[in-house]
Amino acid sequence: MRTAREARRICLTDTPQAAAAAFERRGVELPEVQALLSSARGEPERHRSETIELSDAWGRTTRTSLYVPETRGPARRGVIVGLHGVGGSGEELEPKFRELADACGAVLLCPTAQQPVDEESNFDLVGLFGRRFSEARWTPDPGDFPMRALSWARENLSVDPDRCALVGASMGGIAAWNTTARCWDRTSMTGSVNGAPSVWELFGPDRTMRELLPNLLNLPLAVIHGGRDKQIPSALDRDAVEHLRSLGHRRISFVEVAEGEHQLSTMRFVPGTPQFDSVVRCFRSSRREPWPRRIVHRARESGAGRAHWVEISHITPGRAAHVEARATGRSGIDIQVTGASRVRVLLGEQLVRPGRVFVRVNGEPREYEFRPSLTDVISTYAESGADPGRTAQMTIDIEVSEIREREG
Repeated sequence: MRTAREARRICLTDTPQAAAAAFERRGVELPEVQALLSSARGEPERHRSETIELSDAWGRTTRTSLYVPETRGPARRGVIVGLHGVGGSGEELEPKFRELADACGAVLLCPTAQQPVDEESNFDLVGLFGRRFSEARWTPDPGDFPMRALSWARENLSVDPDRCALVGASMGGIAAWNTTARCWDRTSMTGSVNGAPSVWELFGPDRTMRELLPNLLNLPLAVIHGGRDKQIPSALDRDAVEHLRSLGHRRISFVEVAEGEHQLSTMRFVPGTPQFDSVVRCFRSSRREPWPRRIVHRARESGAGRAHWVEISHITPGRAAHVEARATGRSGIDIQVTGASRVRVLLGEQLVRPGRVFVRVNGEPREYEFRPSLTDVISTYAESGADPGRTAQMTIDIEVSEIREREG
């Protein structure tokens, strides 16, 4: 076995123990498994357009339009997940985003939103369409179709896992803001057309979004809005961009299309316009950095508690938990946590050397023996949605009794 597709298949269809045994029988050791999971050598994707069926974390399915552009040069294609607005579908949006995929050199996946599992979750759309809004919608949960589309692309296509993006319009733009505010470590950039971080800001401060917005300091953003949009006022996007810039964001662009209204068809989203080119420029210049030496992350839900190699869970209800993690040299990690009672540390040789590793949590030191494990590589690869950049060689779980929060 020497192909990435076969390595992915083994990791994703067997239990971690059975998969590890299968690799060992073939004489494939841990370094080669990781190299294969990150490789697309000899596996070009043919130019095509088709419909696939995508499943989410709750077993729902949806039709998803897939477009693979012509190959241009040796670089692997990235991935763009296009998110439609209220009443739309992936099938309708995909032709409108084809030129974007061509210009970016990216595979395009456009899923169709479904009714949420939780009927109480109106995802911010109640503020826009009223309390009885009953259309299909996106949710910011990592198990929903936007993130599942990225996972499907990494599982089934030869794409670059470090060049992935969400780009949405209207409700899809709201979803792009909100999903990547929770899952920023899984993408390389985000684009929003006539969306907003929160339409609740029309009525007053949205505490949840304001707590999570600093997560986007880690991510390049291309924000576009129509100056004549009466459904989602451009001021919502403009204010969010100005706020992020005041916090130090230096990789964010904002283009206001003076004659643009809410419908995408009025936005002249075509090559050669500032609005279109801003997204292309952002995508082509952005690349995710796996295994950063420092991580700062906020989370209100345990399902969105992970950022790269650190994860917080058992979050105190009603407020955002905060974690700052830093690698100190090649054998030390320092972590500060508030608002959560459990921490998981995911180790890899990209971050620390095998052997003794010293982990300090809220000032309390601990010592662990880091022994890279093929089983852990396989299990974390599957848990991360086939993302080699979030795959670890060993995990450490630190329970609630071991954490002392610093209050005040």
